[in-house]
Amino acid sequence: MARVEGFEGRYALVTGAAGGIGAALAETLVDSGASVFVSDIDGAGLEEVAARIGAASAPCDVSDEEAVAELVERAASELGGLDLLCANAGVIVPGSILETRREDADYLLGVNVWGVVNSCRPFVRRLREAGRPGKILLTGSEHSLSNPAYLRSAKLHLYNLSKHAVLSIGDSLRAELASEDIGVSVLCPGPVESGLNANSEARRPTRFGAQPELDLSGVDRETIEGLGDLYMPALQAAEIALRGLAAGHLVIPTHGFERKDVEARYADILAGFELLD
Repeated sequence: MARVEGFEGRYALVTGAAGGIGAALAETLVDSGASVFVSDIDGAGLEEVAARIGAASAPCDVSDEEAVAELVERAASELGGLDLLCANAGVIVPGSILETRREDADYLLGVNVWGVVNSCRPFVRRLREAGRPGKILLTGSEHSLSNPAYLRSAKLHLYNLSKHAVLSIGDSLRAELASEDIGVSVLCPGPVESGLNANSEARRPTRFGAQPELDLSGVDRETIEGLGDLYMPALQAAEIALRGLAAGHLVIPTHGFERKDVEARYADILAGFELLD
């Protein structure tokens, strides 16, 4: 396990920590000298991770504003302080924006967007009351930066929307909190071994109905066969994330190929200005 400098003595809360990137962030932080409190809606998985890395824990649904506020207070109380938030909890719901049901939108945006807001508000409030500096790491996606070319035919429209929102939240908070010495970064991972699809379906509350199936029929076979080679171990992604956070970067990508999609996106944007010349 790699030790990341800059986190010795930190008090960290990590959401979505029952597996994947969240569990890896928590483990890397512990190995880097931080005191860590982990949370997830998956209580059984959370207990296993907490026991394995020696962290305090409590289950929580980040879409529940009051529950998250209570979680932040509990984490601060049990750790003896709180100065790092990893708002990592997230889900995925496939489908075209033209066909997505309101229930699907409510589920996905409740976790991916409101879950981030619900986590940041009490955390920043506590920092301000204590007059302390701190850091916030939001987990976005490569979908925060573009509509990735290799998955474009899979129609992950609502997911794209939610992860673009996470980048916007991070950008806004970064500007607002800079004068208070509270740093904000957005992790924008490409494919990472996280179990995101399976967990999103398994943890989906019954009130939202069944999870739509991911339609890969429009993705060419060569791309599908090559997907496995793109996946990165979660611990590697966590190390990249924490190094980027320590360095103060706004955007923290995990895969070099994300650059090509970003360049294409901004070329399209800049092309619009040609009419003004």
